[in-house]
Amino acid sequence: MTLPRLALISTLTLATTALHAQPLSTTPEPGLWISESSTMINGMDMQARMREMRENMLKSLPPEQRAMAEEMLGTDGQVGERQCITAETAQTLTDPEALLRDAQENMPRCQLTIAQSADDALKFTGHCADPDGFTGDLNGSIEMISSTEMRSTFNGQGSYALPAGLLSQGAEAGDGEVTLTHQQVSRWQSADCGDAPAY
Repeated sequence: MTLPRLALISTLTLATTALHAQPLSTTPEPGLWISESSTMINGMDMQARMREMRENMLKSLPPEQRAMAEEMLGTDGQVGERQCITAETAQTLTDPEALLRDAQENMPRCQLTIAQSADDALKFTGHCADPDGFTGDLNGSIEMISSTEMRSTFNGQGSYALPAGLLSQGAEAGDGEVTLTHQQVSRWQSADCGDAPAY
């Protein structure tokens, strides 16, 4: 179960930069990375809310259907998103122009302006106008702490096409005023990616 369009925030925080910025001086280590994130909408922890919605959905199913649904959805106890960063991708993650192209492909309704604040940090501001997602102003940053750790933040103020029942049981779908806060920490785990999906 995923929050519609909110996954684009993660893409943005991993792919935020602009033309004319210098390449980041630290290259991430190729291999398996695990990212842990928190997303708050109007002060509500969305990861906790999604777990609650998942559990409520599973409880409503007959035992056979519940077992099938749990197999499809995976275990709820897994911590962090696993991704494999190849040597080629690692170089791309330091290239401002390549990152900007990726961000614009994933967020065509957002216009971003990026400023380099240090050799290993970028800050951005922007505006999104997506009638099916987020419309409003945003700002954030991405920072290479070391070759084995990346951190990113995202803050938005505007309106969001909220699915029914997202912020509370019985809440109707609608374009509510929202304050978004997303933080993500990604850490290198090993050179062997195992079966983790490629970034």
